[in-house]
Amino acid sequence: MKALVQNHLIIFSCMILFCGCIEPYELSLNTKNKRLVVEGLLTDDLQNPDTLKIQYSAYYEGFLRTEPLDKQVEAFIINITSEEKTQLTQYQTGKFLPPTGFKVKPFEKYLLRFSLSDGQQYESTIEQLTPTPPILKIYEKFNPNSRLSEDGKTFLSANEVFIDFKDTPNQKNFYLWRYIHFEKIAYCITCNGALYNTSKKICVDLPAELLASVYTDPYYDYRCLGDCYDLIREKQVNVFSDVLSDGGSIDGRLISKIPYFHTYGCLIEVQQMCISPEVFSFYKILEQQSQQSGGLADAPPAAIVGNIRNITNPNEKVVGCFGFANIQKKRFWIDRKGASGDLELILGHPIIIEVREPHLVQCKKSATRTPLKPEGWQF
Repeated sequence: MKALVQNHLIIFSCMILFCGCIEPYELSLNTKNKRLVVEGLLTDDLQNPDTLKIQYSAYYEGFLRTEPLDKQVEAFIINITSEEKTQLTQYQTGKFLPPTGFKVKPFEKYLLRFSLSDGQQYESTIEQLTPTPPILKIYEKFNPNSRLSEDGKTFLSANEVFIDFKDTPNQKNFYLWRYIHFEKIAYCITCNGALYNTSKKICVDLPAELLASVYTDPYYDYRCLGDCYDLIREKQVNVFSDVLSDGGSIDGRLISKIPYFHTYGCLIEVQQMCISPEVFSFYKILEQQSQQSGGLADAPPAAIVGNIRNITNPNEKVVGCFGFANIQKKRFWIDRKGASGDLELILGHPIIIEVREPHLVQCKKSATRTPLKPEGWQF
């Protein structure tokens, strides 16, 4: 990672895949190179709509940081087919959702259009929603040497999840897969013991890497009040083109490697989507970068120009990508009956319980956690 934060980002080979507008570019590491970043994939999932994020990104002292936009931002989805214009709701600064009941339709054409308070106007390329074939089968296999550890010295065990599906014939399809891994947890918060006992109001959930390096006082883990489930999402990009397999059966596509956190089971939701050539090109480059740098957290996604352009100032390079997709979802229970070996630490550190002042912590619903039992959970 240090090599990426010297004077310039490492620039990977320019790859033009089916589209000439997606390309990496050089990003100078200084405070004056603030870039607009757009991220989102609007699906037809009414119950769980995706969030559109519009924000600024820049490097400060070697670290990539995001900056919020001015609140005076208006964003719209334009249906080119019907000429219908739908305004997105900004529920947090720079974060947008479609209105309740809004749904994109197969074979109709859409684009994203938004404007900033300084008068700059932006829009995406036109996207057509392509129907996605259903997932026919999900299955898993325990592999004791599946995942490379963070230090790169050993392989860790995991339940590897695969799917089968039938590609739509006589149609160019570009696939993107995501997943949500549901894992039941017993401890809801980790905090510095001194802070907790002095003022419970300032007890905050601490990242594992800060526990040893920043805080000298002991940390404690506090049990959840009632059931609580972590929602763990994919870290690697997973895309595929049917150029060499049009209309064929796609069997054994690897979707995820689920860590061996517990001896009891867990749940996974696989999401399969057909995306446009432009969106595929963006994610394909991102996939290659993450493979070379070790993961999305270490990759320089800010160096990829996507399918968003500045109408007011065509010379501006806008980072990121926005697309539309029909989504097919399927859940699968992993019982872990064939799993064995050492358990991984789901909190990233050994559990230390506060014995002087035991306290139960409420499981708060968020994008990464829920107190509600997920549909498909088996105990």
